[in-house]
Order: sequence, then C-alpha cells, then structure tokens
Amino acid sequence: MDATREGVGIVLQFLHEQGFISARKALEVESGIEYDEKTQGAHKGNYLLSAVAVYNEFLLSKTPESGKAEKERAIEEDLVNPKGGPTKPVSTGKKLAAVHGVNIIDVRFSYAKDFQDIVASSDAKGSIVVTDVKSGSTRTAVKPGFFKAPILTTDFNPSNNLLAVGCMNGGQYIVDLKAKDKTGLLSDDVEPEVLGDLEKHGKYVNRIRWNRDGSLLATCSYDKEVRIYAVANAQEVKCELKGRFQFRRGVECVEWGWGPNAHFLYVSIQQDNYIHSIDTKAMKKANSYNMNSFGDDHVSFSALDLHASQDGKYVIACTDKDRVIMFASNSNIQVRNFYGAESGQYFNPRAVLDCNHSNLYATSYDNSIIGWDVGSQRPSAKLTDHTKMIRSLHVHATEPQLVSGSYDRTVRLWSV
Repeated sequence: MDATREGVGIVLQFLHEQGFISARKALEVESGIEYDEKTQGAHKGNYLLSAVAVYNEFLLSKTPESGKAEKERAIEEDLVNPKGGPTKPVSTGKKLAAVHGVNIIDVRFSYAKDFQDIVASSDAKGSIVVTDVKSGSTRTAVKPGFFKAPILTTDFNPSNNLLAVGCMNGGQYIVDLKAKDKTGLLSDDVEPEVLGDLEKHGKYVNRIRWNRDGSLLATCSYDKEVRIYAVANAQEVKCELKGRFQFRRGVECVEWGWGPNAHFLYVSIQQDNYIHSIDTKAMKKANSYNMNSFGDDHVSFSALDLHASQDGKYVIACTDKDRVIMFASNSNIQVRNFYGAESGQYFNPRAVLDCNHSNLYATSYDNSIIGWDVGSQRPSAKLTDHTKMIRSLHVHATEPQLVSGSYDRTVRLWSV
C-alpha cells in the first residue's frame, strides 16, 4: 500500500476515534481519501500516540534534564531493567483437573502465605472448585446451589483462607472454606460457611477485592456504587460499612494499589475516560486521572479492567478498544501502550503484570492470551489452548505463572 495513503488512513481513523469529525471531513476533502469505517477500521489510530511517545523520548534525549524529565527517565529505566532482572514470558499451558460442567466465570490465585499455589475457580451455577497447581489435587469447595445466582467475582483474603464472593443477583458474601492449611482446604470432610452476608447491590457485582492486608473489602456494581467494608476477623468475622461512593455510571472495576499506594482504591466506570481514586485513609474520593493523551474529555475508550503492579508504581487499564495502557500510579502519564489483543463487542478483557512487571498479559477476543515484554513493548507470547471466550485471568504472587478460566469450561495454568 502507498505509504502516504496508509498514513492518511491512520490519521483519519485517529480523528474519528477522538471525535474530531469536522477535522476528519476536512482531511477527506483535501486528501481525496474518503473515510470508510469498515476499511479504515483496520488502521489503529492510536498508533499515532505511540509515535508521539517515541518522539517525546527523542526530545528528552536532546534537552537538559528537568524534574519531569528526570522522573520519566527513572520510570523508563525501571521498565527496561526491572528489579531482580527480567523474567521469561510464560509459554507452556496445561489443563488443570478442576471440573466444571458449565461456563467458568472467574479464577483467582490465593496470595495468603502457605496458600499461594491454590486457585479458586467459579462458574455460572455458583460452584467453586479449589485446586493446588503444584500437586494437581482438587475438590469442589462450594457445590452448585449453595449460592442462588452465578458467581461473577471472587477474591482470597491475603491473610487467611476467607473467600469473598460477588454474584449476578447483587449478593456478596464472605465464605470460610474451613482450612488451616492446604491439606484441610482440599479435604472433602469440610463444609464452607458463610460468615458475612453483606447488603445486596442493586445490580451485578462486577468486582469484589480485599485490600493488601485483608482489613478492608471493596465491592462495585453496575448500580453505580462502590462500597468499602472494614472486616475484623477475631473469633468471628465482623463487617462494618465504612464508605459508600456513588458514580455517574455503572462501575466496571475496582483495584487496590500496592506499597505506598495501598490505601488507594482505583475505580473505572462505564463510558468514561478517567481512572478515579478513593483515599481510604480519609475515606473520600480523591483524584481522577484522564486517560486521554491530549487531556480532552471525548470518550473514545473506557477501562473495563484495572490491574496494579506489586511495587505500587503502575496501574494497567485494559480498554474496550484493542489497547492496554500502562500509567504511572496516581497520574495520567502513559508509560506504555500495548496493541494486539482484540476487544470484541460484549467482551470483557483482562490484563495482568507478572510479579516484577517484566511481562504484561491480556485476554483477546480470539480466545487467546497475548503477552508483551514491558521494556520493549514487543509481543512475547500468544497462548492459544482455549477454544472459547476467556473470562478471567490472574497471576501468581511470586512465580511466573498465570491461571485462566474460559467458557470452554477449562482452567489452564501457564508457566515458563
């Protein structure tokens, strides 16, 4: 294809994505190239943003250091040379023994000490299966019908074996899986117990997430609300509602920060170009960060999933427009953009970083998982064993391992 025509096509797509319709029409007239969404849609208008980032890096190399430039250089050095050295991308997948007769909705590693090889997988009939990824042992910890609706989201408390559960009917629960160690967790002789039955949301519970020490629990829903509970676990679990936060649209996702940002809860909402934050020390809304590079308020994409790096430095926004953006925490500074994972209609993508942010992985509409080297932004893996939509993706706390759950009713472990 003619390079000039290709370049104009990318600019036309970019103008269309950003909502600059008059400018797009003017360029059509002057260039003689008519915009056609079916054909021009193949162009990724956001490639221009990557080109701008490269150009800005060139300018930085030619100008004296400023405070901002020094910060950006430190970020770049950290991304190219992560602490502990880069880890290899995962490449090998195996099907775990977890048995589900219906679509798998969520999978989650435990981050609790001595439980980090345990995965909980949940499905559309409300059952939860726990699997030890090292031994391969598995059992159905929660049988179908225990909950009265499909489970959409789960999370292990990082300090014990309590499992938070959010359901399609708005129900949200804290479940004791009755195990002091992995052997007990995998024993058929124990029965789960619901310790906390929290006030129902008005619509689906999209995320339920413990903070990093397990003292706070955040939930969110399409009812436009985020709730934060303080959870005391002495002789019995006690839940106290500490904050209720309303947003103007349905809430897609919540994600806790790490390290120095562990008191921040990051929030994304439907049809919105911001990452919002809640300061849980003050228990109030904090700053909102515009995801648009130019600072405008046109909503050309939204974040359907958020993931924070374990060192607290970065937040990943997985968007509905074939793009994953890596931000410096508590800022609108885009430090990386990743392309190649497709976001189809009605698809809810997921993205994760490995434990030292060497590699980033995202689910794709073509039933694959795409991996990138964070330092170079180059694709490093394409994992293709799933045969239907991948609904969930999570990363091991300390090992280069991923777990994924799919509508093909399988749970798969991916490792180096």
